[in-house]
Amino acid sequence: MDVSDARHSEHRIGCAGGTARCECVRRPPGGPRAPGSARGARRPRRARGGVAALSLAAVLIGLGSFEDARAAEEDSCAACHSDPEFLVTNKKLYDYYQQWDGSVHDQEEVTCDECHGGNPRAKDKKTAHGRGVGASDPDSGVHYKSIPDTCGACHEDILEGFQESEHFSHVEKHKKADKQGPTCVTCHGGINVGVLNVNTVEEVCARCHNQKSDNHPEVPEEARRLLNRFLSIHRFYRYITTNAESDEASAFFKDLDPRLRDLSVTWHTFDLDAVEEGTVGVLKTLKAKREEIRTRRHKGPAQTQLRGSETESGR
Repeated sequence: MDVSDARHSEHRIGCAGGTARCECVRRPPGGPRAPGSARGARRPRRARGGVAALSLAAVLIGLGSFEDARAAEEDSCAACHSDPEFLVTNKKLYDYYQQWDGSVHDQEEVTCDECHGGNPRAKDKKTAHGRGVGASDPDSGVHYKSIPDTCGACHEDILEGFQESEHFSHVEKHKKADKQGPTCVTCHGGINVGVLNVNTVEEVCARCHNQKSDNHPEVPEEARRLLNRFLSIHRFYRYITTNAESDEASAFFKDLDPRLRDLSVTWHTFDLDAVEEGTVGVLKTLKAKREEIRTRRHKGPAQTQLRGSETESGR
């Protein structure tokens, strides 16, 4: 959870193509361009007198090459899995695409291959899937043992905290009797990920931490209480941003933002005592700044009125 700017909950507007999304699939970053489409490439000069000599076969071959190049650029994952026929023939695959379409991952241009592997520019299923695209394949980036590293490729600071947690130490069971630890998707979901809030965190934590399991059943309620404090941090943050002078706010948050980042990392260690300590410290700093701004705002009009009265009495 990023408490400094809530960037996990503020998403840029993406393309919403529904089941027709294959019509507007973006070229994956670094993907090949069609021959002759590279930036700055010059068009060859037309040969004089040679155009009429081109055979129909040559023209058709040229058109075929262009179509092949265009197909190679297309994201075959989205083009195939968005097919409405999957709603009947393989609803699980269809649902995967629907969860991704319009999600924060889609908006950030994180495509299937970046987590699952495979080749999104291949034209046949075998080549497109390659090896290790499924969660049951140990070579896959979405195999449960690989998920922390896969997510951590983008969320480096969160991985840093998670690797220090008791949860991480149990992701891979060393003995059959060991308790199975959660991964990122256990709490946040996999494709259309979500940030936990005060309305959802208790339910998610209680999947493992409950009276039946006797596995720290106090955790869900404590987590909700701490998340409520996170909301207070956002509230103070907004107040200071709105009411302080821009230079003043920039200087203040330049010092505070590293502490907010550290608090986000600490949250993912799941050391709730450390989260409590960090949260109390940040709130104390924010409250002091808010009171400073309030005092200054309330004194301003009174002082102006007083100075005006003194001027009138001196006339």
